[in-house]
Amino acid sequence: MPDLLEKLGGGAMNLILGALIVWVGQTTYQHAGILAGLDGKLANIDGKFADADKRHESLRKWLENVVTDMKDTNRLQFTAKEGDKVVAQIRKVEDSTVDLERKITERLNALDLKIVALQTGTQNFQQVSALQAEVAQLRYAMGQGAMNQGAVGSDVQYQQTSSISQQPMYLPPVSSRR
Repeated sequence: MPDLLEKLGGGAMNLILGALIVWVGQTTYQHAGILAGLDGKLANIDGKFADADKRHESLRKWLENVVTDMKDTNRLQFTAKEGDKVVAQIRKVEDSTVDLERKITERLNALDLKIVALQTGTQNFQQVSALQAEVAQLRYAMGQGAMNQGAVGSDVQYQQTSSISQQPMYLPPVSSRR
């Protein structure tokens, strides 16, 4: 009987081991199928990334070519010699602006002196008021020009002042001696 038990035990053991081997084989086969499906999906995603990279690279090359063509076109249209001409013209305009401002300032000062002379010398109020109006207009125009130039970047600023005739005058006290 011990042989029979050994045969039965050995057979059961073989049966259990065989079942275990079959189960492991089936599980491995199923997992291999699942893994193969995942590998296929990952390969598909990698392919899509590769296609996107190719499109991105082709767009980058196209954009690079367009930018290079634009730069070449602009270089052909605008040379350094023309740039120097533009700079020279800008300098001329700046010089003439400074000269014009100087002339206007001189004219304003002359008008202020004329107003003071008229106020002190004669009693012609019509001429004085006309000159004061002209001075006020010129000062306003200069102020507007300074604001417009300030937007361009000029450092020149004009201070709005009243004319000399409108400023208070402090005279020494009148003494009886002369």
